[in-house]
Amino acid sequence: MSIERANRLIAASAPATVALVLLVLALSIQSAHAQGGDEIHMHKQLGRSNPTVYVGEYLTFTIEIRNDAAFTITTLPLSDTYNAAVLGYYDAAPPPDSTGAGWLSWNDLTTTFGDLAPGQQIVVVVGFIAEHPEQAVVNYAEVHDAEGSGGALGGATGVSTDTESVGGSSPLDKELLINPGSTLLLPQVGMPLTFTIVITNDGYTSMTVAPLVDVYNPAWLAFNYAAPPPDQVDEANGVLAWTDVISSRGSGPIPPHGTISVTTVFTALAVLDGVSANSAEVSGARDWYDNDLAGGSDDVPITIIQGPTPAPAPTPTPTAMPTSTPSATPRQPAPTQPAPTPIIATATPEQTAQVTPAFLPESGRASGTPNGVLLAVLLAGVVMASALHQSLRNQTN
Repeated sequence: MSIERANRLIAASAPATVALVLLVLALSIQSAHAQGGDEIHMHKQLGRSNPTVYVGEYLTFTIEIRNDAAFTITTLPLSDTYNAAVLGYYDAAPPPDSTGAGWLSWNDLTTTFGDLAPGQQIVVVVGFIAEHPEQAVVNYAEVHDAEGSGGALGGATGVSTDTESVGGSSPLDKELLINPGSTLLLPQVGMPLTFTIVITNDGYTSMTVAPLVDVYNPAWLAFNYAAPPPDQVDEANGVLAWTDVISSRGSGPIPPHGTISVTTVFTALAVLDGVSANSAEVSGARDWYDNDLAGGSDDVPITIIQGPTPAPAPTPTPTAMPTSTPSATPRQPAPTQPAPTPIIATATPEQTAQVTPAFLPESGRASGTPNGVLLAVLLAGVVMASALHQSLRNQTN
């Protein structure tokens, strides 16, 4: 009887035993699943379609977190790690509870979003400024020490590595200008040549330093002046140098995609035919974050023609004497009337002879009759008149 009862008891308790074993196994599997970290899904990516960003650009990363567990998440800490040598933290939504050099931390995202029910998803957005160039920008986010209504949950990570940060550049353009008002299509020997040099900030942040070097052939060109003036002038070797064009102009940093210009003026010394006689280069330019910008250079092939040959000076020819005296220096003209013939008086009984003097020229001197001859004629007339008078007295007596 005892053996039969025992068999019946075993047979009756067998289903309960099997059910108990299955329940234990189910609870063990569920606990192992919770500890494995599959309940929290995380994905991190760049918040733009183009993975290439430029230094100075604002970029964002989106962090997607989803509750894949069968129970509600009640505590959800998050940390974000970034390369501070490449990126500079700017903002985030929601804002982190604490920040440091290269890291951000949220103590519990449920304080902002509330508890996460099964299947619920939230998004955290983090914004940075690309401050330095880098071929691969690594950004790493992690959920850790999460808690749920069913107990502790494993963590989850998300990594973004497909982003590239590209630095700016400082391309240069140089051109030869025809002087305003000139009708010449080509420069001539002895004439001025004006060049313009334009430096462009091809980047997304300000350019703060822009060194410039201008090289020319002193056998072909002679430097006159420049605006702004260069810091160094080597006329023997044909080199002009500006330590920093930006500070020389006093215009402040060049904004993104802005420009700054320099003007140089030379004198053409020789005939040239499409020769690159003048070149300029920017090297060592730097941006707001002290990055070295890629430089730029340009040269200008120029043609200089010979200037017009001056006409020979005309040979002076004799000219007729002027018929009139200029008013500035009045002079008396030479007398044009003939010299008058002196008249010798003859004695007559009716009247006393009179002597008519010769005409005097405007110079005050007689023309054509010496003074001695005139004096002799006058003396002879006086003698004859005296003799005639004496003869008349003798006849009367």
